[in-house]
Amino acid sequence: MRLGLLGLIFLSAAVVILVRIWWVQTLLPQHYLESLSTTTTEREPIPARDGRILADGQLFAVDVEEYSIEIHYRWLEEPVNPLWIQQQLRQRLSRKERRDEKLVEKTKHALLEDRSKWKRELQQLCQYSEEKFEEKLRRTQLQVEKIARSVNERHDAKLTAATEIAEHGALMRMAHQVKSALTTPPRREATERIVVREEESWHELIDAVPLSIAGVIAEHPERFPGVRIRSRARRSYPQQSLAAHLIGARTVGSPASEGRGGDTQADETARGVTEKIGRFGVERSYDEWLRGRSGIREIVRNRRQEILSDTIIRQPVSGRDVMLTIEPDLQRHCEELLSEALTDIPRRLLDGPPKDTLTSEEARSASDETTDEPEIPQIVPRGGSVVVMEAATGRILAAASAPTFDPGLFVESSTEEWDRVHSDQRRPFLARFTGMALPPGSTFKTLTAVAAIESGNLNPDEAFQCQGYLRTPDALRCLVYRHYGRGHGPITLRNAMAQSCNVYFFDAAERTGIVSLMDWCERFRIGAATGIDLPFEKSGTTLTHTSAELRDSPPLTQRFAREVTGMAIGQSRLTVTPVQMARLMAAIANGGWLVRPHVVSGEGLARTATEMGMQPTTPERIRIDGLRDSTLTVIREGLIAAIEYPAGTGHKTARIPGYVYGGKTGTAETGGGRPDHAWFAGFAPADSPRYVFVVVLDNGGAGSQAAAPLGREIVRYLKSREGDDRLSQR
Repeated sequence: MRLGLLGLIFLSAAVVILVRIWWVQTLLPQHYLESLSTTTTEREPIPARDGRILADGQLFAVDVEEYSIEIHYRWLEEPVNPLWIQQQLRQRLSRKERRDEKLVEKTKHALLEDRSKWKRELQQLCQYSEEKFEEKLRRTQLQVEKIARSVNERHDAKLTAATEIAEHGALMRMAHQVKSALTTPPRREATERIVVREEESWHELIDAVPLSIAGVIAEHPERFPGVRIRSRARRSYPQQSLAAHLIGARTVGSPASEGRGGDTQADETARGVTEKIGRFGVERSYDEWLRGRSGIREIVRNRRQEILSDTIIRQPVSGRDVMLTIEPDLQRHCEELLSEALTDIPRRLLDGPPKDTLTSEEARSASDETTDEPEIPQIVPRGGSVVVMEAATGRILAAASAPTFDPGLFVESSTEEWDRVHSDQRRPFLARFTGMALPPGSTFKTLTAVAAIESGNLNPDEAFQCQGYLRTPDALRCLVYRHYGRGHGPITLRNAMAQSCNVYFFDAAERTGIVSLMDWCERFRIGAATGIDLPFEKSGTTLTHTSAELRDSPPLTQRFAREVTGMAIGQSRLTVTPVQMARLMAAIANGGWLVRPHVVSGEGLARTATEMGMQPTTPERIRIDGLRDSTLTVIREGLIAAIEYPAGTGHKTARIPGYVYGGKTGTAETGGGRPDHAWFAGFAPADSPRYVFVVVLDNGGAGSQAAAPLGREIVRYLKSREGDDRLSQR
């Protein structure tokens, strides 16, 4: 019995040994081969240039190539890694040559000399001191060593924990030993460590390298082994603050976080941190056109993180260029006018031409003339905006907002620069031409006149007796009555527009009614966004109910009836943006067509000569239903009279002798003891309007005194450029 049990034990032991021998000879080699052939694949983005933004041949936004110097970690590691030396020897010598010990030693010495030589040459080329250069190398190595140490410490901790569990108890220890003997390969030696990817990768050593230095390194790789040049695109805004609110800015960010990410995982991998997206302005609204498509490089590494293959699986594609409709010199002129009005720069343009250059007629015009608007001390505005647009097409020729900023802040700036801009309480980042909705004041009387005439409640040729107030001296009064205690007397629509008679329009609005006035607001799309190709456009406000809702509900109509007098003169709940007012004025000037303002030209959306043949964008125009030419004619006459008529509100500050154009001043009350908003909107020239303009100064005071001089200088500029193809052939 005992002999049989002993035999069974020996037989069992022999079976275990035979199974182990079979496993080692058959399965274990394959396991080792699989381990040795294990690879990891990673993808890195190849940056692509974003499209340019241009206007009239001038660059407003462009990607500028920047260069940095990268070094492979093994070429800077100290002390030199022995395995790396062996790898380099295998690459430099054949198997037969490696048997020659003298040749191996000579090659090794040359390799070490190369390591010292490239450091000296790169240090001298970049004009770094030896201490500063060595510090950069040392800092890079310390970062990589920190990563490697962390990875290996976590790995060793896991092995220690597993060993402690296995050694807990005799049975557990025996089971662990049997399992390890049968199922696991031999452990690594104690000195063998995990090689992290950073030890077999490239690291940026010096950034913002001049092209001259980058060129030397790229042309002479034999002088700089282990060194490579990496290029990247940085967004640049050559015109600095010119048209900054319109151009916008691009910054590095994740498209997925903006809800505009790619469709595939490959796209997301390619974008990474190199992707730039538009934040505001044209950079945002045309982001899909401008944004380049990053390429993808696929890198395969072995278990020691050595690179086995480096393949480009998708080439980068540059973004498309975008051509703006603005005229840069006109844009600059408008921004200078606003800066002078805000006292950010000394007055030069707003003082008009020198008196010794005036003609006799201009000199007479410059003399003091009597108007119904009293002199009011000039106020420094909080901000301002100017819009100049083609009346027939909606092409924006200038869109200025003040105060302004340099979009380069979003690319590269200091904390001090950011603090200075953020501390400006005037909100310099606000694009006032689309993002500032204010009461339009008397500039809105143009639409009130349209509603009154087309509803049949106003005969423009019939005189109205203005006594200075509508019913009682303490309400619904004219400005002239408030200052001089008198009215305008008998007045027609033409003179009422010229002198901005509030009482005339109070009466006309009451006879027209809130329903008709709201109906014409809707036809002119007041209170609705214009659809301009810029982001974050405000819609402005009118009443909370449509004309149809008011018409169908008499109690509702009665409830809002009192609003009609305030709306008639651009007050009450009414607010509009400068670009909305420009569209309204364009409809008056172009014969009753609502145009869609736009800042990008259709022919600019192309990158190649072939794409230039694409069908250009046609301007969007909508005919305003029910608007007669005779109505527009009489309103245009009133706007011209506002400047040409001696008693017109714009005659003293806006008239240009020898050149006739139309315009309407506006002074919108704000309440709360704050200064009024100053408006001036109009068209030029008078006989065949081609341009419309809008000037608004936030808390700027009286429209005739604050805004009208800016409008005058804008029209003066347009007049001087009428023979220039850049304006006349648009």
